[in-house]
Amino acid sequence: MRRWLPFVVSGAIVAFALHVLYGTVQRIDFRDVLSHLGTIPLESVVLAALFAATVYLTLATYEAIVARFVDGPVSGRRAALTALIATPIGHAIGWGALSGGAVRYRLYAAVDMRPLDIGRMVLYVAMPYAAALGLLLGLALVLRADEAAELLRVQADLARGSGLALLALHAAYIVLVLRRRAPVQVGRIWFRLPPPNLTAVQYVIGITEVCCAAGVLYVLLPASVELPFLAFVAVYVLAILAGLASSVPAGLGVFESMLLVLLPQVPPEQLLGAALVYRLLLSVAPLAFALLLFGAYETWSRLPEQRRRAAERAAARAARDER
Repeated sequence: MRRWLPFVVSGAIVAFALHVLYGTVQRIDFRDVLSHLGTIPLESVVLAALFAATVYLTLATYEAIVARFVDGPVSGRRAALTALIATPIGHAIGWGALSGGAVRYRLYAAVDMRPLDIGRMVLYVAMPYAAALGLLLGLALVLRADEAAELLRVQADLARGSGLALLALHAAYIVLVLRRRAPVQVGRIWFRLPPPNLTAVQYVIGITEVCCAAGVLYVLLPASVELPFLAFVAVYVLAILAGLASSVPAGLGVFESMLLVLLPQVPPEQLLGAALVYRLLLSVAPLAFALLLFGAYETWSRLPEQRRRAAERAAARAARDER
């Protein structure tokens, strides 16, 4: 069961997403989706782009902080560059800790960082997003229980109770960080908890990342949608979690289907148009920028080797000429 259950859950989520998308596609004309793109105000697109840029700049700053905490041979500048390359690639491919981790291994191993320290970097980089998703969902369910209950089609008490349970888990984790210094065992794996000061930074970075990412989509929704931001965060986090559980790269299709289910008050063509611009600003454009950076890095890093080989060839020719 433990071997097959993740595949069953992922398959069920993908099947549900396909069912929702198929039913929606049958009812809308995609010419309406494209026409809605022209109705999105320019200032909304600019604000959404600023939110998207803030997401990646925040993560680059955090990775530079983690590099100093790990105390390896990596400078803050290289760590920030690595974040700007690895994070968009990991987000687009899916399973960011693995796909983005492979890119991090390539860039950090080039400066002789130990594999164990690279693994610690990958783990610490993944923690803020996971922590913020749970914390913000808990806060939204507690502080906006009535709106969240209406969106999720459950009782307000159930929504509030679920939020309190999530907040209790985070409180227990913070107490554990404050009181435990020995490594913690999860299954067969031992790992050391981050210190309290790094944990505080992780929560701040994670909340900033999730709120700015949610803000990208929130400002693109039609102005007629009267939904408080905190209630929207609950919808956004649930859609993101469904996409992560599906194992589909970037939750493509699953994320949109969850939005269609949880936001029935938004016209589908307008919601899909906003989601399309959201994908372009938060995934496609950063991915293109990351690939350009990666290509420039690989070209630049090979220049010293090319110069050395050219010098060796010149020296060999000179030696033959002397003979």
